[in-house]
Amino acid sequence: MSNTKPQKNMPKKPDPKDWTRHDVLYAVRRTGTCLAQLSKSLGFHEGSLGNALYTPCPKYERLIAEHLGLPVQTVWPTRYHADGTPKSGRGERGLGRYKAKFNGSKAERNVKLIGSK
Repeated sequence: MSNTKPQKNMPKKPDPKDWTRHDVLYAVRRTGTCLAQLSKSLGFHEGSLGNALYTPCPKYERLIAEHLGLPVQTVWPTRYHADGTPKSGRGERGLGRYKAKFNGSKAERNVKLIGSK
């Protein structure tokens, strides 16, 4: 017999997961349309909104979530903060890395580089 003990560091509830692409497609279909028709009605190419199912596209994700009447962080909780701002992707790409690496503006960096020997 194996003596298994519960692990102390296990989370009490699982982390929130993004909806699968099938969940999103099903929810859009329940509204009486499909992603291709929704894309066309918003003035995009018919395959544009489908990009949000595979890669982070904040603009398209927001349009899909608005169509469903849900906040975007409900559909893609791993891609958005609780306030609805994107965690990564086009909304803040590079911003955090730039500040962390250089800790200041470009002008301040130039002054530091010139002044230091």
